[in-house]
Amino acid sequence: MNIIILNSSKQWGGNERWLISLANGLIKKKHSVFLCIRKGSEHWKNLDEKIKILEAPFTNELSIKTKMILCKCIKKNKIDLILSTKRKDYFIGGRVKKEMNIPHVIRLGISRKILKRDLLQRRLFKKRVDGIIVNAKALKNELLEYSFVSENIKKDNILAVYNGYQFPRVKTRRKLKSKKTIFRTAGRLTFQKGYDFLISAARALQAQKIDFVIEIAGDGPEKKSLKKMIKTNSLEDRIILFGEVENVIEFFSQSDIVIIPSRSEGIPNTLFEAWHAKKPVVLTKVGGVGEVVKHNFNGLICEPEQQDINEKIVQASALDSNIKKLGIEGYKTLNKSFTIDTMIEKLEEFLLKF
Repeated sequence: MNIIILNSSKQWGGNERWLISLANGLIKKKHSVFLCIRKGSEHWKNLDEKIKILEAPFTNELSIKTKMILCKCIKKNKIDLILSTKRKDYFIGGRVKKEMNIPHVIRLGISRKILKRDLLQRRLFKKRVDGIIVNAKALKNELLEYSFVSENIKKDNILAVYNGYQFPRVKTRRKLKSKKTIFRTAGRLTFQKGYDFLISAARALQAQKIDFVIEIAGDGPEKKSLKKMIKTNSLEDRIILFGEVENVIEFFSQSDIVIIPSRSEGIPNTLFEAWHAKKPVVLTKVGGVGEVVKHNFNGLICEPEQQDINEKIVQASALDSNIKKLGIEGYKTLNKSFTIDTMIEKLEEFLLKF
């Protein structure tokens, strides 16, 4: 199979991590992979040297130059299929599909309820998408509730496959002795990630006279807003914006508890990184979280609502034996159910059908 993957991202994230795993996996299975990325992006690392890189401007959904680059590559290299991984790419891929008469599959990484209000995307599903990949059964079921999806795309052409996790060899460092309970989280600073919930959670911890610090690794559009909220609530010594970190697993390994307060997710990669570090996790029940996390067994699940988040974070701060065992059970779950090989095999089988 000759496949071209589109990714117009300006920054690194979970979607790009998934893409690299897929591309490297397909190369190992002797497929030919072309990756079309935004010109000038510098976050692409650990790609197999056999993956052929194309650069395109990706200026907007109507980028004529990007479309020309793709059509030329498809014709020259007899590409069998386009895989698009971001919203802008869906439209460009759809236009190329129409012109080149080539199958087009898209990957949706998180819950997309906005689809119901997005007229452009609704039109896209009618004639310019052949298949969809999601990372949780809940997301597949959600898509099938939309008539514009179920009437245009067969149920079997929507694949729900859990993200595979590449088990890296990393040296984790023990948490330094401290009386403070250290909560950590990591990810893009966006509204979707729910980091603003941690303002009220910090006040709830203060009310319980708990000595703590919440440290958030990452960068993004909500950074300025979060800084302002932290200052307004006089929480500068309690909530720290850590900035980007190179090794999230090592970052988590020096914490007591990992918090994932997302409003919208598929299955977050940070969950796997926390489990790899054997840390207890407090996370919201969104997307496919309820499919892989069992409450009070390998994590503490809460609703994406302020009061419930506060209660679970305060509960976790006890750090008793029941809380600590959540991280151990999470590590066992990770090793048992989320291998990269399983993900690649299911994705390869799905893509070949087109």
